[in-house]
Amino acid sequence: MKKILSFKEPTCVETLSSSLREGTQYRFEFSLIDSSVIGKPEEKSETFYGELLVGITIELNIDWRLDDKEMPKILFEYGKRHLVQKVKDGSISDKEELLLATSNSPDECPYDVAAIENPDGAKVEIEVGEEKIMENLSLRQLASSIIDRRDNINAIFHQEHKRKLIELLEERDLLQFFRDAQSQEEFSYRLCALRNAATNLNIGILRKITESTDKQAGSIALLDAYLIQYENYDSSIAETLKQINRIRQGYPVHGDRVDGVIEAHKHFGIEYPIENFGNAWKILLLNYWDTLERLYQIIAAKAKTI
Repeated sequence: MKKILSFKEPTCVETLSSSLREGTQYRFEFSLIDSSVIGKPEEKSETFYGELLVGITIELNIDWRLDDKEMPKILFEYGKRHLVQKVKDGSISDKEELLLATSNSPDECPYDVAAIENPDGAKVEIEVGEEKIMENLSLRQLASSIIDRRDNINAIFHQEHKRKLIELLEERDLLQFFRDAQSQEEFSYRLCALRNAATNLNIGILRKITESTDKQAGSIALLDAYLIQYENYDSSIAETLKQINRIRQGYPVHGDRVDGVIEAHKHFGIEYPIENFGNAWKILLLNYWDTLERLYQIIAAKAKTI
């Protein structure tokens, strides 16, 4: 089944303004229709209409340095990919929202604005049902175990600190763990979700616990500083999360120009450049699961002594 996603001219609707996020937001009106009814009497009645709000924080745009002409096109590219995945998931709604921040985006803008089409009148053909849930039962169980273990870690951590350790901006990212990556595009989307899951830790509580005054310390460094206090400290936890982040930073746009990206592939035993995307994705999932299990064992051991 093929669906057609169409867009109208974007509009800058408002400036984000709260204590947690400030920046710029664009509205993208869109329509969605099954290609089989185009040109038929029921085309109008079966067309789905909606709007997508895509925002970017001031902090992220300081890094990306987008001007007024570049910003709507870059936000459109992010928004378009977000909607395409929603259509494939069967979870699209008439009100969608996406926020780009330093916590869920690479340090540099990953897209070449010159290669992005004009949003006004843009159309995307989407093959629905082409993505497969992992056929391997053990890997589907792995994805489920990852989600369960994240919940277990948060539950134990919350008992002592009254906060979650692992945060997630997009709950939909967890759905990617149940899907294969059969192409470069699918792998890129899955990898982005994994990177978000691996790095989006509660920086505020970690900084408080470790009494860190280093404002440059990121979430993974703060986690390592927190874990080093334990007798069963395991440096591989932070190292694996760091290598996942490096692979995401280098793929697919920047390639080996990003420091450490080839070393990150070697760390996981993944060929560079990647040829078997499905195998690479499964390797990364297995490593993330192992890291969560190690983290769980450390904090669970302490919980038993409290």
